[in-house]
Amino acid sequence: MSFTIGAKVGPYLIQEELGQGGMATVYKAYHPALERHVAIKAMDTALSKEQGFIERFRREARVIARLDNPHIVPVYDFDEHEGQPYIVLKLIDGQTLKDRTRSSPYSRPEILKIITAVGDGLQYAHDRGVLHRDIKPSNVLISSDGKIYLTDFGLARIVESASSLTGDMIVGTPHYISPEQAVNTEDLDAGTDIYSFGVMIYELVVGRLPFDANTAFSLIEEHIFKIPPSPTSIKTDLSWEIESVILKALEKNRADRYEKVSDLVTAFKKAWLPNATPKDVSSTTLESSNVATLLADNGKVFPLSEGEIVLGRNSATKNVKNDIDLSDLDIKKIVSRRHATVKHENNDFILYDLESRNGTFINGERLSSKQPHTLASGDVIEFGSGGVKFTFVR
Repeated sequence: MSFTIGAKVGPYLIQEELGQGGMATVYKAYHPALERHVAIKAMDTALSKEQGFIERFRREARVIARLDNPHIVPVYDFDEHEGQPYIVLKLIDGQTLKDRTRSSPYSRPEILKIITAVGDGLQYAHDRGVLHRDIKPSNVLISSDGKIYLTDFGLARIVESASSLTGDMIVGTPHYISPEQAVNTEDLDAGTDIYSFGVMIYELVVGRLPFDANTAFSLIEEHIFKIPPSPTSIKTDLSWEIESVILKALEKNRADRYEKVSDLVTAFKKAWLPNATPKDVSSTTLESSNVATLLADNGKVFPLSEGEIVLGRNSATKNVKNDIDLSDLDIKKIVSRRHATVKHENNDFILYDLESRNGTFINGERLSSKQPHTLASGDVIEFGSGGVKFTFVR
């Protein structure tokens, strides 16, 4: 029995099909001994007929399985079942970025959170010699608790030499493909992912794709030859600094793009957060820095420095003065005078609730005053349910 509902594949019980693409089918499965659900990505059966494919699959899967980053979906296992290779990954309960795009416009903090997280995962992989080769919204997952993950790392490389499946087909997605990948350049580098990431950033910020022709061939031609529409000509409230960052990522010539993903993310932050100091902007997780910021929904930036930062509502009559005063943002008047504190300890930023009246919430869950939370980039902090909201960016 192959990958059918109810079948046993190694130690895993197949429970349902989650999705199907041109190269693989994804199933939800259960591992009884570990008592956990997983996602199994079963490769197309045509691939296993290729001479040497199984060995190539195992070699690439070992490389992918070594990637250990909070923004990359972990690979638990890989094997083959009745000659059909498969990869076992952490099951992410949530939706793809593609699905999220259909629901509502993005807020400024949400855009920054996505770009920071995806950039962090990409730079980590590039530092270890691994390219993604198929960056697109459907390969970005948003978990139910708001965490951002990249998935399908290396899948394009696993299948690209399999002529029975691809033949002369270009591996990649036409809407997001880089010019060099479109012409089947053999020696790809980080620039191909930077270009595809740039297309995704364009879509997030502008609200539409730079190229959207009727056929795959026409799309590929446009990526190779056509200059993308100016972002400010479509979304007039964008600054030319943001436009400049996006268009540099989309340069046709690899040498004209950013050298590294971290350079792109740093430049984007500098343009996206014009009120932040250069030190705040350049200090990203991509550069292993200790400095972080809180980004309010209105775009205001609050840097977090060394030591302890107390947040709350200042009161002259009570002689209360906080390091970060939330009075002007506290429209609902639910922030306590001394509401919470962020401590910088051992390269971590740890949030403590100071027994506030209306609570401190992390990604929708109330934080106990006796149980602090180590902040991760993209965490959403609320001072009182529905109150002052920040996104932690590092």
